[in-house]
Amino acid sequence: MTTLDDQRITALLHAAPVPEPRVDVGRAVRDGRRTRQRRRVGGITAVTMLAGLGVVGAVQLGGPADRPAPAAPALAASAAGTASAAPVSPVTCEASWLPQPIDGPVAVANGVDPTGRYVVGEIGTGQEDGRVVLWTDGKARVLPAGARHAAAVNAGGVVVGTDGDGTGWVYRNGRLRFLATPPGYQTVLVHAVNGRGDIAGTATGAGDAHHAVLWSADRPQEHRLVGQPGSAATGITEDGTIVGVMGRLPYRWTPQGAGAALAVPDGYPRASVESAHGEWAVGMVPGAEQGGTVQMLPVRWNLKTGAVSLLPFPGATAIAGNGDLLVNSKEPLVVAPDGTSRQLPGRPDVQATEAGTYTANGISDDGLTVVGAVYENQVHRPLVWRCHR
Repeated sequence: MTTLDDQRITALLHAAPVPEPRVDVGRAVRDGRRTRQRRRVGGITAVTMLAGLGVVGAVQLGGPADRPAPAAPALAASAAGTASAAPVSPVTCEASWLPQPIDGPVAVANGVDPTGRYVVGEIGTGQEDGRVVLWTDGKARVLPAGARHAAAVNAGGVVVGTDGDGTGWVYRNGRLRFLATPPGYQTVLVHAVNGRGDIAGTATGAGDAHHAVLWSADRPQEHRLVGQPGSAATGITEDGTIVGVMGRLPYRWTPQGAGAALAVPDGYPRASVESAHGEWAVGMVPGAEQGGTVQMLPVRWNLKTGAVSLLPFPGATAIAGNGDLLVNSKEPLVVAPDGTSRQLPGRPDVQATEAGTYTANGISDDGLTVVGAVYENQVHRPLVWRCHR
C-alpha cells in the first residue's frame, strides 16, 4: 500500500460519519482496498470520497453509535422507479469509446469538466502504475509520469491530483508543478479545482492532524489554510465556495473564508459532504447497522437555500451544477432534482454478446455528459455518454 493510500484512508476516517471502530484499521483498509479493486477499477484510479466511504462503511463495528439511526427511505429496486409523474424532458444519450493512447487492461474515465469538453482518467495494469490521461474533444494526451491519481479537471483543462507520496500537483498549460505542503503537515490530498484555478484539498500531519487548504493553479507554492484545525475540504464551486467537514459536521466556507455548518437530515447525528457544483452538494450519512456494518446513505444539499434531502438510492457518485445526480447502479442513471430520471445506454458496440458492468464517475454541469467505464472479460474500457435535448 502506498503512502497515498494510507493518507486517503486517514482523511476518510476523519470525514466519514461512522462510529469509531474497535478493529485493526490497517486490516480493514487492506480489505477495503481489495474490495474497491474488484468492484470498480482494479485499483488504479484515485479513490473518490464516495468510494472511500464505502470502505469505511464496511468496517466491523464494536461499539454502539451515538444514537440509533432512523429508518432510511425505502430504496427502489431501480432508481428509475423513484421518478415522479412529471413529464420527462426529451433527452437522448449515446455512448462512445474514449481512445487509449497507451496499453493497459484497466482504463477508466474518472472526471469531466463543467463544460463536458475535458475528460480525465487513468490507464494501467491495476497495480498502482496508472498513467493520467487527459482527453480534449476526444483526443488523448498522456500527462507526465509525475502526475498520478488525478482528482479533477476544470473548464480550462487544468488537472489536479495527488501523487503516491501525498504531494499535490497541478497540470496547467502543458506544465506539471507541485503544490506546497503547509508547514507542520506531512502530506496533502487534493480533491477539486474550479474555473478560476482555485484548488481545494486537505493537509494531514502527525497525530491525525488535518486542515482544509486552498491553493491557486498559477501560484502553486502559495496556500491558505481554511477554517480551523480539524477541517477538511472536499469540493469547491465556481464562485469559490468550499465544502467539506469540520469535526464531524458537513461544512461550507464562503469565498471570503466565513464558515458555517450544513444541515444534517433529521434523526442523523452527523454527515459528510463529498463534492459540490453550482448550488448543489452531495454527501453521505450513516444509516442503520446491518450485520455489523453501517450502511452509508447519500444526501443532497441545495447550497443556496440550505435544504438537505436524504436520497432513496443505493449510491451516488457525482452531482452536476444543475442538481442532476449521477446514480451508479447496475445501469447508471441521471436523476434530476424533481425526481425524473433517464437511464444511460449501453456501450456502442451493440453486437457484443455480454452486457458488462458499468461505472459512471463524473458528470458535466448541464448533466449532458457523463464519463466512466465498462468492465468485462477482466478488462476496463473508458466510456463517455453524450446526451442531447
